[in-house]
Amino acid sequence: MATIVTISSSPSDISRTDAVLSYVTKRLLSHGHRVTPIVLRDLPAEPLLRSRADDPAIAAVVELLAEADAVVVTTPVYKAAYAGLLKVFLDLLPQYALRGKTVLPLATGGTPAHVLVIDYALRPVLTSLGADSIGQGWFVLSSHIRLYDGGGLLLDPAASVPLYEVTEAFLSTVEGGKPVQNVPLQTAALEIVRARPEDPEAAPLLADLVVEYSTRYGRTNENTQLTEVPASDFHTERGGAFVLLRHGDETVAGGAIRRYDDQTAEVKRMWTSHLYRRKGLGRRVLEELEAAAADLGYRKLYLTTGPRQPEAAALYLAVGFQPQFDVEADPESIGPLPFTKDLTLSWQVAS
Repeated sequence: MATIVTISSSPSDISRTDAVLSYVTKRLLSHGHRVTPIVLRDLPAEPLLRSRADDPAIAAVVELLAEADAVVVTTPVYKAAYAGLLKVFLDLLPQYALRGKTVLPLATGGTPAHVLVIDYALRPVLTSLGADSIGQGWFVLSSHIRLYDGGGLLLDPAASVPLYEVTEAFLSTVEGGKPVQNVPLQTAALEIVRARPEDPEAAPLLADLVVEYSTRYGRTNENTQLTEVPASDFHTERGGAFVLLRHGDETVAGGAIRRYDDQTAEVKRMWTSHLYRRKGLGRRVLEELEAAAADLGYRKLYLTTGPRQPEAAALYLAVGFQPQFDVEADPESIGPLPFTKDLTLSWQVAS
């Protein structure tokens, strides 16, 4: 387990930069690391601006940084460079404050014109502070970040996929593993596995769902922690099934069903790896779940998806699920979005 310090340099209490950092922090925690935040706007202003490193509050965060194994640095971009608050903090650090540390730089901004701010403005400063390894980093457009009242974050796929990749590469360096590679998916090489939630192969699916749900809905409850139903509900002997798609030694997609009533199975735990989305894997999982439901004697499927999962709702509509809600209404005004599918209709078509 590594100790990772995160540095927030946004001057605002509610910001897109901090929302992105919260998402990344959840991924770090899901790997079992200890994360310690440094929020620069909370430091005393006068000693910070006067570079008084002997101030107790300033000295405390400098010591936190010194003890860290790795650092995530985030900044908003307002005027073509990283935030002044971050500049002031970096200037008061000892000359080699980042020596021996792996650093992940992240930035947010309103225009693609600032996309090179990490490489041309921030990276040289991090290098001068002696960083052992500086990850690729990523610039996230503000238009790709949707914040919800009361918490919650939805990232556009144009941001979520590369952000996932740079975070996983950072973690790989911290953990001394092999870099994450987006291996071309060979459909013919996919292996269908009937598993159980407690099997090691299911761990990436479940861990990623916890991160996704808690990020999108901005809260921790039994639904975002996947404890709303017992894992045993997905065991075959309880009328359930847990399906994984494996590509080599990697779990790339999966889903599950459990008994809803005598005639109906409920679809749960639908997931596809960020590295392999928009490749038809969700459809493939649903096909396997329909087959499993038929084997168990079910005639219908039922599911609910959240209002902040538009890609999931689009998938279910595309494969023949019928919405049990007003599709013209604002999903946020509805809450969980229910769908059903009559499996006997599929059997009639197939015959």
